[in-house]
Amino acid sequence: MINIKVQVQGENLDKVLTLLKDSGLTTSIEVDDVDDNLKPMTATDFYKRINASNLAQKENRLFTQKQVEEEVQSW
Repeated sequence: MINIKVQVQGENLDKVLTLLKDSGLTTSIEVDDVDDNLKPMTATDFYKRINASNLAQKENRLFTQKQVEEEVQSW
């Protein structure tokens, strides 16, 4: 069995899938969403992050990308 990875634009996905299925040459087709890069986490971890974010906002401990870049350049 040989696996082939093909990248297509989202608007062409249906056409490409139809071509592959209609050819009768494939044994299976899997579609992965590149933008779906979320890693699983527990509900407890999720709420810990939300609470930490809310606390940082409340205590005005927020940083902009520019502030981080300036800090890193000073190292």
